[in-house]
Amino acid sequence: MWVAERPRTIQVTRPCELEAPPNGMRAEALHIYRRDLRVKSEPLRYGFDGASP
Repeated sequence: MWVAERPRTIQVTRPCELEAPPNGMRAEALHIYRRDLRVKSEPLRYGFDGASP
């Protein structure tokens, strides 16, 4: 993934399949990745934050 600038967090959403969703309802999975602040040079590193909602 290419990211512009140097954000501290990246939020990624992905649609989830639902069996017979009522009235156009949808669900998405939310994934948060936080930059590893110990890495000071390119390439930057991000790690999954499992504690985020």
